[in-house]
Amino acid sequence: MTSRDFAKLIGVSQSTVSRAMNNSDLVPEEKRRYIHQKAREFGFVLNSHAKSLRTQRTGTIGILFPAHFVGMSANMMLAYLYDCIQKEMHGYDYDIMVVYYQAESENFSSFERILRTRKVDGFLVMRMELSDAEMRLIEEYRVPCVFLMSAGAKIWPNSNYLFSNNEAGGRSAGRYLGQFSDYQKLFVTVRGDREDAENRLRGYRAGLREQGSTLREEDVLYCDLSIDAAYDCVMNHRDRFDGKKTAVCAYGDVLGIGIVQACRNLGYDIPGQVQIIGMDDIPLARQIHPTLSTMHVAVEEMVPRSCKLLIDRINGEEKQVQEWIEPRLMLRETTL
Repeated sequence: MTSRDFAKLIGVSQSTVSRAMNNSDLVPEEKRRYIHQKAREFGFVLNSHAKSLRTQRTGTIGILFPAHFVGMSANMMLAYLYDCIQKEMHGYDYDIMVVYYQAESENFSSFERILRTRKVDGFLVMRMELSDAEMRLIEEYRVPCVFLMSAGAKIWPNSNYLFSNNEAGGRSAGRYLGQFSDYQKLFVTVRGDREDAENRLRGYRAGLREQGSTLREEDVLYCDLSIDAAYDCVMNHRDRFDGKKTAVCAYGDVLGIGIVQACRNLGYDIPGQVQIIGMDDIPLARQIHPTLSTMHVAVEEMVPRSCKLLIDRINGEEKQVQEWIEPRLMLRETTL
């Protein structure tokens, strides 16, 4: 009995049968139990290995997370992207495998090991730090890849990408806040050597300059990537806020939300005394009160296009896409 026959027999789709028999979380537990029960009753076994040998496809794509990834609770933008990609790839009947950046073991990185064992049909790459050696591996194994979200210092000439122009996003935030000449300017960002953070800060400085404002080195405050860390950052620098009008741009919405919470607890008027702009526009930015003004990254455009481009590449289409998409300013309740 084929999986198509079995699916028709029990009244579900073929892709649902495949996912349930592979215990995918995309199928509700109750339905998985039902399908497994029916499989036992009818003696059905999903021969996915035989199918992969016939098609030379795994039915899985990899998502390569950046080196600074520390967990979904902190990296809310990556969590949001993961959810969007999972939903999009479900429509192509593809599962996803998340690959974290890890220290090499036995002379192989996890990325290299997955390439060598051909566990995925292609990659969505959200890590800027791919080395020359890793790119040579991609070329050697001819694995389709699409780069998504943020670019590194080196952009590979033959690569496919849809990048968010976060430096332009920082510039837009700077232009807006820079028009308030009676507000001191701050930028709250993450610790460590993160090229994307530098791009956003560079853009923010440029936008302020266009409005005749500047940002001194002491006006850049650092913390870890979490709501709590941003909250503590404001509390530890409350002398920078007390009795002053302040315009703050945050590296990301996670930090922006922490700043909002701290300012509310300190009794600062938002946005009268403190204006706050985040970056990324994660769903939580629209759910807190006051709602967070932010730079909207066009995830709703970038994810579907990136997924389709990757599937097309897997299917042998050779078209190339190289685009930068500018974030747009979303003014909400934390700005005037």
